[in-house]
Amino acid sequence: MTNVKTNAPVAVGEHHEVTAVRLNDDGDGVATVEGLTVFIPYLLPGEKATVRVIERQRRFARAALVERHTSATDRQDAPCPVFGECGGCQVQHLAYASQLAWKAGSIARVAKQLGLDADTVVRPIIGSESPFRYRNQVQMPVAFDAEAGKVKMGFFGAQSHRMIETDSCHLQSQAMQKTLVAACAFLTKLGSALATKVHHVIVRESAMNGEQLVVFASHANSAELKRALIRFKAADVTTVGLTVQPKIGGPVWGRTVEILRGTGMLQERIGGILFRVSPRSFLQVQTPLAEQMYATVRDYAALTPEDTVIDAYCGIGTMTLMLAQTARHAIGVEEVAAAVADARTNQADNGIQNAEFVAGSVETWLPKWVADGNRADVAVFDPPRKGIDPAALAAVAEVAPRRIVYASCNPATLQRDLKYLMEHGYAVEAMQPLDMFPQTSHVECCVLLIRK
Repeated sequence: MTNVKTNAPVAVGEHHEVTAVRLNDDGDGVATVEGLTVFIPYLLPGEKATVRVIERQRRFARAALVERHTSATDRQDAPCPVFGECGGCQVQHLAYASQLAWKAGSIARVAKQLGLDADTVVRPIIGSESPFRYRNQVQMPVAFDAEAGKVKMGFFGAQSHRMIETDSCHLQSQAMQKTLVAACAFLTKLGSALATKVHHVIVRESAMNGEQLVVFASHANSAELKRALIRFKAADVTTVGLTVQPKIGGPVWGRTVEILRGTGMLQERIGGILFRVSPRSFLQVQTPLAEQMYATVRDYAALTPEDTVIDAYCGIGTMTLMLAQTARHAIGVEEVAAAVADARTNQADNGIQNAEFVAGSVETWLPKWVADGNRADVAVFDPPRKGIDPAALAAVAEVAPRRIVYASCNPATLQRDLKYLMEHGYAVEAMQPLDMFPQTSHVECCVLLIRK
């Protein structure tokens, strides 16, 4: 083995022998070299390896795996042929039981760092019955390969826009995979002039009936492309749409979605309520785990027929309508207008009278609502990864509901927001982790806070 250094300062390009002692929250193995913490993707605790330093910061370094010398007992073969190149999964090489233990540990660390007794407040993690093939949505990059004369598809490598070509993803259903293969074949037949305009194919699938909605994302708003795409057909596809996003390497979606064929909606049944879902509306990526998450939120909310409940970041109103079944009044707040339109449609379809939906940002609406003298008995938050906006946190602390239920997909922002709420009169009663995203580093957690 060449260029192995054990007693020199850690520098980019050096090779070192390491033993991983744990996984960090991103799923990277953690080791030390010369007293410096080093993060190594795809190295499991207890494994020995030769690594090459690729980045050096003052307090840590990152390294790439050169050669692994030992194997952990919970290492498994990843079924995906591009695992380690594609940036979508981080822990396919880790047995699922160990994935659950690791994710539960990340929530326990949040509890401990907040000064809580983790053994008391953190509930056993709820795992997935389907740790593969669970996603109900996929956004697949596509590109026309002039040399091969066909459209290829794949996922971007970690922290890059370099396409890792593959015709499959082990997190999506076989039916969705067939639709993507059919979409690439269809685009190839259209020829390079039209195929080069499409940069993503988006597929959403209903867990209730298997119907699919397909949206092509294009660089250009082309009438010729629209006339062509309307002819796309696949076995389970009931809607075809187009979104225009001209920015290279930017967001996948454009501002709007034009429905070219079909109703533009999928149907999903969650918690006994029938929902219609439009292309851009947020829905948890794993429907069975979403049901368990919503049931946890409902239990933690412990609503009475006299209660007013706020559901902040409500999306298509899934939780709002569920909470309305036991509350006097439920208010859903969401800044995505299309999602609010879906929520109101779902409310009407289910004949629920005691809910209302507000189109606006939580951080703008909630402080004003509180300033106008309104009060809520229970508040539910299900924010994006950035967590609850500080203005919304201050407003909910002022309105002082007896219970706050926080559904989080990011332990870091969860810890930050819980710290604020604990400093403003709330005690953490329970933390329920759920594995909404198997094979990845992400973990969902529902938290119950009670006003002291």
